[in-house]
Amino acid sequence: MPSISRTFDLKADAEAWAREIEREAQRGNVGALRDDAGRTTLEHVASVYVAGPVQLLASRADVTRYMHAARARFGSFFLSAIRGVDVAAWRDELLKGGLSSQSVIHHLNALSGLFSFIEKELSIDLPSGNPVAKVRKPAMPKSRERRLRPGELDALMREARTPGLPQIIILAVETSMRLGELLGLEWKRVDLVKRTAHLVDTKNRESRTVALSSAASVALKSLHALPRRIDGRVFGWAASDSFEKAWVRCKARALAAYLADCAASNTKPDPSFLADLRFHDLRHEATSRLFERGLGVMEVASMTGHKSLAMLKRYTHVEAEKLAAKLG
Repeated sequence: MPSISRTFDLKADAEAWAREIEREAQRGNVGALRDDAGRTTLEHVASVYVAGPVQLLASRADVTRYMHAARARFGSFFLSAIRGVDVAAWRDELLKGGLSSQSVIHHLNALSGLFSFIEKELSIDLPSGNPVAKVRKPAMPKSRERRLRPGELDALMREARTPGLPQIIILAVETSMRLGELLGLEWKRVDLVKRTAHLVDTKNRESRTVALSSAASVALKSLHALPRRIDGRVFGWAASDSFEKAWVRCKARALAAYLADCAASNTKPDPSFLADLRFHDLRHEATSRLFERGLGVMEVASMTGHKSLAMLKRYTHVEAEKLAAKLG
């Protein structure tokens, strides 16, 4: 047998470890004898993971960012030294640092994916298994149900001065496309005659074809007057970060114009007007409107791309008034 060693604070722990190694040797577990987990740092395997499997993910930019945070915290640790209590401490540090529960869950899921890669594809035996699996994840916050309030869409459209911004707002409200899907939309996949748009790069990695309403078709046709991009994409923002700047400026102008109108008419402004409105909320607005138009659950799912019908449940509250009318 190869000679392997490890240091313990207590002799009893050392003896227990030695007995466990001997049992694994009798079972023919070569991985335990090699002790790769005790000689490999997380920094090493994380670099392999990010350069390889992560690049095949649609969310590779986000996962790379999460892995950067994990490497900063555990990069110098040997794999066998990372315990559930260490991951739990990292979870608490992220929460205290101001990250939301959802963001912390994304970090934990990324780290868990790394350990799965280590066990399955690198064949490195983790003595205690995946340490993330032993950690309690933060409680999920209540799902956002922010919808457009009266006058907000008109205010945004009046102040959407950046080329392409009025059209992308209309498409978001009319089609329920995600921002990433809109930014990746290509003219060759848009059929204005059949009024469809085919999406290839989606969040769930499954392509789908979205029907275009009359308003969405008009918005796309109006873009023909603008110079075409060489890469064939409909909208000119290269990433969500650059678009976010245009969106924030548009909201600020719309709010300023609303406050000016209220002052001119001596009307008390509504403090909730455009407050905490995110671009992704337009997807919630669009999905709710699809139900209000009478579309069935399967028809809405084909538009939104939701894989689980349970995920659409929070949008069906818009049907309550119609149900009351049916009940008589």
